[in-house]
Amino acid sequence: MNNSPPVSDDNGPARPDAAARWQFLRGELDQQLVFFQARRRRDKRKAFALQMATVTLSAIITVLLGLRTSDPIRTWLLNIALVLGALITVLAAAEAFYTHRRLWVLRTTTVRRLETLSRHLNFHTAGSDVMATDDMLRGYLAELDSIIVEDQKAWHHLRDSPATDPGTAMSPPAGTTMPTPPSALHNGLLAPTPSPSPSAPAPNVDPSEGEPSRPFP
Repeated sequence: MNNSPPVSDDNGPARPDAAARWQFLRGELDQQLVFFQARRRRDKRKAFALQMATVTLSAIITVLLGLRTSDPIRTWLLNIALVLGALITVLAAAEAFYTHRRLWVLRTTTVRRLETLSRHLNFHTAGSDVMATDDMLRGYLAELDSIIVEDQKAWHHLRDSPATDPGTAMSPPAGTTMPTPPSALHNGLLAPTPSPSPSAPAPNVDPSEGEPSRPFP
């Protein structure tokens, strides 16, 4: 079944070369739609995997640090939690560099625009009496080029934008006070806060003399 409508210019009947251009536009749009749909699925899968891995490792660390065990076993649990915390930092750095989640949102926008353009093309090819002019073909091709160029510009903007510091992924919530490691005090990195000394009693002042008097025994 041939889905290409009769194509004519503004001054004459349908021409075979215009019909061939219509077929090329239809095929190019379908090819780009399949390409960006595959990219969107890939970015979504990677973003979901990184997010779930980070959340799962964070939950495991919380459980390991909260277990009440003997000292030898607790030492092993603390070492495992340390390794998992380092792994979370690596995953956060990978997400900050590749930005799979932001790419997923970008590809979704591009796919939606391509689907809208495809729907408009299908509308014009639905009737057999529709006459597609050269201006219509150029307009559809310009719209397709614009969608691809804007997606490429957005991709370059994501690559050029500064990445999020991966160390902030493990930062404590606002208002939370982190305990000071004992090794920092032993090594002289932090000086202990001096305790306030008791203040001396204020001397008694005689209003008539204007000078302080001796305290009463």
